[in-house]
Amino acid sequence: MSKLKTYKFNKLYDFSSGISSKPEQAGHGSPFVSFSVVFNNYFLPNELYDLMDTSEKEQKTYSIKKGDILLTRTSETINELAMSCVSLNDYPKATYSGFVKRLRPLQKDITYDKFMGFYLRSDLFRKTMSNNAVMTLRASLNEQIFSYLDLVLPEYNEQVKIGNLLHLLNKKIELNNKINKELESMAKT
Repeated sequence: MSKLKTYKFNKLYDFSSGISSKPEQAGHGSPFVSFSVVFNNYFLPNELYDLMDTSEKEQKTYSIKKGDILLTRTSETINELAMSCVSLNDYPKATYSGFVKRLRPLQKDITYDKFMGFYLRSDLFRKTMSNNAVMTLRASLNEQIFSYLDLVLPEYNEQVKIGNLLHLLNKKIELNNKINKELESMAKT
């Protein structure tokens, strides 16, 4: 087992808020990552079905690349705050919601995307985020939290092994759930 090392979150990632869009932009245009996509997935789906009419400049500013972490940044409840979703691919022309924060890696060999997908959804990390959230009318993430928030991580090679194993198990669970739904549907007919 490798040794654990502590890093300041803001030394590993660059933070950026999402696009502010208008209702008339929705439903057509380029791929778009909504709050619900981030909230409901550990990893971005291969295909993004939500669409938003965005300019080339917006697509560059609010781009999504392999290794990016998307976090829900505001919600009506604390437990919906800072839910993460990790990008395992580049998504050309895709943008992300203003209710989401993008964390782009500043390094290549300290964090592993598949490991971070599970780490950031762990009870420990979720509790840390809940304890540090700001609650007024809505729960919100204050970017300052990342300046004092520590990430305690194993060595990169260990993250690769752990992340790949958990990702493989997660894919197997998804496949089994899909098979179960199909069998239930067949049994009903």
